Amino acid sequence: LLNFNQAEEKVKRDKYLRICQEQLQRLSGLVEQILSMSMERRKTFRLHTERLELKPMLDTLIELHKLKAEKEITITYEIEPANLSVMADRTHFSNIISNLIDNAVKYSPGQVLIKLHCHRNANGQVEISVTDQGIGIASEKQKHIFDKFYQEDRSHSSNGNGLGLPLVKRIVDLCSGTIRVKRETWRHC
Repeated sequence: LLNFNQAEEKVKRDKYLRICQEQLQRLSGLVEQILSMSMERRKTFRLHTERLELKPMLDTLIELHKLKAEKEITITYEIEPANLSVMADRTHFSNIISNLIDNAVKYSPGQVLIKLHCHRNANGQVEISVTDQGIGIASEKQKHIFDKFYQEDRSHSSNGNGLGLPLVKRIVDLCSGTIRVKRETWRHC
């Protein structure tokens, strides 16, 4: 912009700034994931858990994802009870939910509809599900999605790097939690 006097032409300037913004977000996410993976390998790695109320955190994350999305997205959530909270590390928990939302956006062609459902199960554990209408993952390939650098369909231009879900799984494991994937048809009523 500076070298070629493009700052004066609003259309070109905005186009280049959007490209810069997208690439910086992508780079930032990649750096964050690599640093997180590096940190979690260190023996001194500690989770700093605190009680987190889900509603305010989800409100913030949803707004963030709507702002940064390149397409129109609709994210709804249901929290039972409304004041449901978890004991978690704020940064890592936020990264887990963000990564799952990012994947739902990334792999949803056309209109993006995402549902989050948070509740306490019969064992007293908090369950959070992220449901989308994306392209899905073939049943036989689901067992690999938590492997580092694995991507089911490399021809799909997702800009993924295969690090997000392995990091999510590692953090969930460190918290003595579980994560799984389930493919089913979601019908919008």
